[in-house]
Amino acid sequence: MVPFKHNNSGSGLRENYSKKALSFLKASFATTNISRKYPLLLSLHRSIDGALAGVIISGALMTGLALHSQHLWTLNFSKLHLTRDLIHRMEESTAILERYFLASASAPNAMVSTKSAHLIYIDKPLANKSPIKDFIGTIHRGINSLPQQILNGY
Repeated sequence: MVPFKHNNSGSGLRENYSKKALSFLKASFATTNISRKYPLLLSLHRSIDGALAGVIISGALMTGLALHSQHLWTLNFSKLHLTRDLIHRMEESTAILERYFLASASAPNAMVSTKSAHLIYIDKPLANKSPIKDFIGTIHRGINSLPQQILNGY
């Protein structure tokens, strides 16, 4: 009779299971046999895998960009809300000040009605025949009226 070894720990079974799983994973990722038999299918799978990875990466980037822009929009909207509130308060205070000044104004009662005796007439100025000579004369008088010569620098 063959003696039967009984192992209470079960470590032998676990080691055997892990070796089988590891060999299965190695076999599934080994492309030597597949690349020899079906090179077109292998290149198609690789290109589809690359495209899928690209779509996933671009989707993640676009999601991050969208979330960031929504965050910025939320911050700017709260600032806009505060600005609108301040504008409303300023309009209210302006209206209160206008009402106060209109109520306290006594200017319409203190004004005198206009009569032709109160009007002052001013004679029409003489027409200059050469405005260019008058302009040059004004500049010349302005330069001559300077108290001292202007020096360059400080």
